[in-house]
Amino acid sequence: MKIFTLLLSLAALSPVAAAAGDFPLCFYGISGPQELAVLKQAGFNCFQTYVQDPQRLADLAAGAKKLDLKMVAAPDKVIDSAFAKEAKRWPMLAWYLFDEPEVRRLPLAGLEKLDKRVKDWSPKQKTVFVMGEGVAAFTYAGVADALMVDWYPVPHLQLESVGEQVAMVKAGAAIMDLKRKDKPVWAVLQAFDWIHYPQRRKDRVGGFPAFEQVRTMTYLSLVRGAEGIFYFTYNGSDGIPLPSRPERWGIYQRIAAELNALLPVLQKGKPGALPPGLSTQLASRAIRQGGKDYLILVNPTAGPLPLNMETLAAYRPLFEANRLLPNALPPHKALVLEK
Repeated sequence: MKIFTLLLSLAALSPVAAAAGDFPLCFYGISGPQELAVLKQAGFNCFQTYVQDPQRLADLAAGAKKLDLKMVAAPDKVIDSAFAKEAKRWPMLAWYLFDEPEVRRLPLAGLEKLDKRVKDWSPKQKTVFVMGEGVAAFTYAGVADALMVDWYPVPHLQLESVGEQVAMVKAGAAIMDLKRKDKPVWAVLQAFDWIHYPQRRKDRVGGFPAFEQVRTMTYLSLVRGAEGIFYFTYNGSDGIPLPSRPERWGIYQRIAAELNALLPVLQKGKPGALPPGLSTQLASRAIRQGGKDYLILVNPTAGPLPLNMETLAAYRPLFEANRLLPNALPPHKALVLEK
């Protein structure tokens, strides 16, 4: 607990608020332009793709531009292709350097070389890579313009571990990249069932995250400093696209609707003051925007946490069917308040 508290204090060295007009809300694993309209309609503003063929990437870029979407893609095969010049004008959120360098044992110098190659080719476009755990940031966080961390706890780990990983990346960035203190961190959260992936345990276990689990992971990431949210993966761990399963796709549509309603707050809001009397066990973030105060509260524990009704009397819950404040926040539950 002392180590995690230190990480949170280090993460506070970097601003939490997202840059104006730039809060990515994205899905991993888009494979073709036909999927972009579905993504846009669901409320997402960007996507990641593993496609590397330059022609197919050009098609995705054209579709993204028409729909005002940003994209994240690998630059490897584009740089030396006939599309190299054109790609500098594609609607890139960032070029995707590498997937989990610590897992694949890529030396820091190797990642730096990849970043330099892209910057030498297209200096005005951003670069990013994803880490599989937050501690890797203390090795790699000095590289690229943005950082990502993927963490998929359901059903193997506690949901609060998502917040710990984001906080570690924020802390690593504050230490490893003193020149870019505003380097954004984007959380990559679970949208798949582990049962379809290899596991270390003899008897595999799985389970798709439920709505409240996804919601808790999302808001906990925002409280711990994430400035963008990705979900993995659009085309499903079993190869079936999520939109083909409305009960699952609907989870992410609901979350996207909430985050889109909060987008001006997440884009332009300034750090606010937490009201007194909040439980120290709550994960809390205060934001001030447009003359209003917003409060994100997440209970990352396994038991209910009391809410100070006197302190919170002036706040009203957003996104809740019951607009009355509860006396306590249930386990692994998120609450967004406005005053």
